[in-house]
Amino acid sequence: GAIAPLVTLVQSGTAGQKEYAADALRNLACNDENEVLIVQAGAIAPLVTLVQSGTDGQKEYAAAALGNLAYNDENRVLIAQAGAIAPLVTLVQSGTAGQKEQAAAALRWLAFNAENKVLIAQAGAIAPLVTLVQSGTDGQKEHAAAALQSLAFNAENQVLIAQAGAIVALVTLVQSGTDRQKEHAAGALRSLAYNNAKNQVSIAQAGAIAPLVTLVKSGTDRQKEHAAGALRNIALHAENQVSIAQAGAIAPLVTLVKSGTDGQKEKAAGALRNIALHAENQVLIAQAGG
Repeated sequence: GAIAPLVTLVQSGTAGQKEYAADALRNLACNDENEVLIVQAGAIAPLVTLVQSGTDGQKEYAAAALGNLAYNDENRVLIAQAGAIAPLVTLVQSGTAGQKEQAAAALRWLAFNAENKVLIAQAGAIAPLVTLVQSGTDGQKEHAAAALQSLAFNAENQVLIAQAGAIVALVTLVQSGTDRQKEHAAGALRSLAYNNAKNQVSIAQAGAIAPLVTLVKSGTDRQKEHAAGALRNIALHAENQVSIAQAGAIAPLVTLVKSGTDGQKEKAAGALRNIALHAENQVLIAQAGG
């Protein structure tokens, strides 16, 4: 097979061989079975070495390869153990445009692992990821928002991400980003608002409610689910219950409960439950057929 000799080139080839071999492994790692075979062939350590000290092209392709390998649960642990997180964070901070995008994507997938969420934050990733959400390219914004979405499933990270100024930037993406940016920004707001009263207030104050309601009404399936989940979480705060109803959320949430996907139905039902903690909303929800 091709995988073993490609790994050998990544380890000990010429500069050009290392670059092309890393890019080949990146493409091969888009296949689930190959994700396992590439790691079994010993690719992780030499790819991490390229991320740390390779040429610009080698760093970008190696980061991309690690990102694709990190689709696999076990690989996420092995990649972190090989010391990949710190050099990936360095690329997010100070790499080329392509390196920043690929490193943010790799951190996005590595952050699906609970321990990695902590390690990535400790390595200083949050501030540069927020910077990418604020002022990056479209691809950088998408992957950085997705990374923050995963990182915010940790309570301490919720605080750090909000303190780094992410909320306003995420709301901007929900309003005017690409479809993928909107999806992940809504997902990040949902994560940030989970059981965090301060963030629930900050998200509403940043103007999130109206664009989230717009996504519930007319977004893609994933946008609708994440937006309904975000409204569910921020509606645990009493003042937000009124604001969400006033923004016209009730009717589209009822529509999702009636005819949405399973995930949409769950999030929309949860949102209506929390909105209905306010007495006036109980009448409005009933009138809307909820």
